[in-house]
Amino acid sequence: MKFNSVKEYFYRLNNTGYQLMMVPLIIFIYHYASIYTTSLALELTDVIVYYALIAINVLAVIALTTVHFYVRWQAQKLTKLTGLGLKLEKLGSVLMKRLIVLALVALCMPTALVLTHHNGFAISFGVTLLWYFVNWPTPGQVSKLLRLKGDEEKMVLSKGEAFK
Repeated sequence: MKFNSVKEYFYRLNNTGYQLMMVPLIIFIYHYASIYTTSLALELTDVIVYYALIAINVLAVIALTTVHFYVRWQAQKLTKLTGLGLKLEKLGSVLMKRLIVLALVALCMPTALVLTHHNGFAISFGVTLLWYFVNWPTPGQVSKLLRLKGDEEKMVLSKGEAFK
């Protein structure tokens, strides 16, 4: 991810994050609003729906945990690099991958809701959406991930405004 300033870096990360979350959110709103008017639900027994609910939620937790540890591992590797610009550029691509996976996991919930009409997937979508925003790339989080100190930390926390 190329950027000219720290402010532009976070601007691009935020825009990408919002765009990625809009797709599952729009699909969820549309299908939740039309769930009672259309009948796209598969004819599944309650047991199969509960197994699907458990399986999809377990897979979501596994995916989210894997991505969490992958980001930590990549960030730890990036702390050894010199230069704030290079660190932020490499971390930007890692954070983009995390946002993409979080959006894909969030997209699974409305899809399952459409197929099963089980409200457990609506609750799971809310939890996934909450997890998405908890892991939002903020200046404090980026500073903590890269273990920045001194001037680099001030630069990131103030989005490049500290030394103007």
